[in-house]
Amino acid sequence: MRNLYSGFLLGLLLICSSLFYGLALTNSDRKFQQDSSVLDGTWRLVAVHQFDGSGKAVPVSAPAQALETLKIVANRHFSRINTTSDGRIVSTSAGLIELTSDLYHEYNGFKPDQAHRLAYQWRLADGRLTQRRTEQGRVTEEIWQLVD
Repeated sequence: MRNLYSGFLLGLLLICSSLFYGLALTNSDRKFQQDSSVLDGTWRLVAVHQFDGSGKAVPVSAPAQALETLKIVANRHFSRINTTSDGRIVSTSAGLIELTSDLYHEYNGFKPDQAHRLAYQWRLADGRLTQRRTEQGRVTEEIWQLVD
């Protein structure tokens, strides 16, 4: 009888510990779960177009065309790196993003109330992200390709 009782207690202990372990895993997943968006991923800038106030195309400056740019979007954050064709880092930025159905806001820095904000209209189609913003009467359109 004593072995049966000990076996029962051991089994109960194993079941309870499994339950508590499962609950701990579930709660830790919730604690560290981040917000994601449809734009999460690594993006490569493939084209930049500029237009004046009347919609006429304006040539993009040569240095901007010579740079290679990657943007990484994850968990409502972004980081952007510009490099020369030989891999030298020219500039970087990082911060928070806010995304609505038609607007994409980048906050350079991690305090939106103190950060410089860029607002874009955005469209996603066939693994390409098009972002458009107007600044001082000039429209800049960036086309990004999702990197596999």
